[in-house]
Amino acid sequence: MKYRLLDLLACPEDKSWPLELEITEKEIESEELSLPHPNEKTEVICQYYCSFKKYFLVKNPNTDAETSKPIEEIRRNITIEDCKRCFKIEIISGKLYCNKSKEHEYEIKEGIPIMLSKEQKKELYGT
Repeated sequence: MKYRLLDLLACPEDKSWPLELEITEKEIESEELSLPHPNEKTEVICQYYCSFKKYFLVKNPNTDAETSKPIEEIRRNITIEDCKRCFKIEIISGKLYCNKSKEHEYEIKEGIPIMLSKEQKKELYGT
């Protein structure tokens, strides 16, 4: 899993965003990876939230009025070089937490976030 995924993921139970990340294991790629095209509004890869730098790219997160911060402000806090460093990191294991309530917890196993509710886990795995 890449940090970038947290720009997109919300808690499936209460829809809160962004999720908090706790990393147990990560790997750093030694070679340069090709990046997707930067977002036109932010000039970096992420559009709403940079989990790598823990920085909101929008003025009013969690509202319908999400507008990008001024590009000068974004440039002072995050650059495409940060994106290059971020993309080299692969999160192997850890947990994602709902930022509204720590009771919603999702494991990351072998690089894959398991976004199931407690009820879904019980139904599927019997635990």
